[in-house]
Amino acid sequence: MGLHKKPKSFVLRQGRITQNQKEALDSLWNKFVIEDISEINQFLKDKHSVLDIGFGSGETLLHIAENKREVSVLGVEVYLSGIGAVLSKANELGLENIKIFNNDAEDLLRKNILPSSFDEIIMFYPDPWPKRKHHKRRLIKKDFIKVINNKLKPGGIFYFKSDWNDYAVEVNSLFKEDSNWISAKEDELDTHLRNIPPTSFEKKALLANRPLHKIIEKKIN
Repeated sequence: MGLHKKPKSFVLRQGRITQNQKEALDSLWNKFVIEDISEINQFLKDKHSVLDIGFGSGETLLHIAENKREVSVLGVEVYLSGIGAVLSKANELGLENIKIFNNDAEDLLRKNILPSSFDEIIMFYPDPWPKRKHHKRRLIKKDFIKVINNKLKPGGIFYFKSDWNDYAVEVNSLFKEDSNWISAKEDELDTHLRNIPPTSFEKKALLANRPLHKIIEKKIN
């Protein structure tokens, strides 16, 4: 499926899937998961839309969808355990504004998403690939920032969080070098992106005394 030779930003592992997650995957897959790319563009068309890249257990994705139900929220995730958790909770909450894509976000954005499709793209706590030899696997690179820019609407927001200082510094530097962006503050964001509750991963990072970094960039060109 890859369009280029860049190593994937993830490694598929056979994680544990709970019985509840399995039941949700079996019964709710067709309701929430998009497999036909044309359906994604239709889901986003003429809507305020948010993309959550690598949503994990989906706490942020669900928070946004529940608190702003007129927004179309697309979540991209490769791990079935997280998808199962989201399907179960989305169904329980009666959410109709969530769709899931189970594959590589980079390939999806590069090949299938129309320009100016999203109002916001969020990416919270991606794998930092801490070893130097693995840095090439990091998703946020100069060329990918250009892809993000192309898929955001004018004035669109890219919101990034990391608990890995080296990665955060790298991402911040890349945006500073690109004249198509300007830094923004959290209180400038729409309400559904302000005061997002901490995820379980974020709570663990805080308990481990790892500093949390937020990078918010606004598209100006």
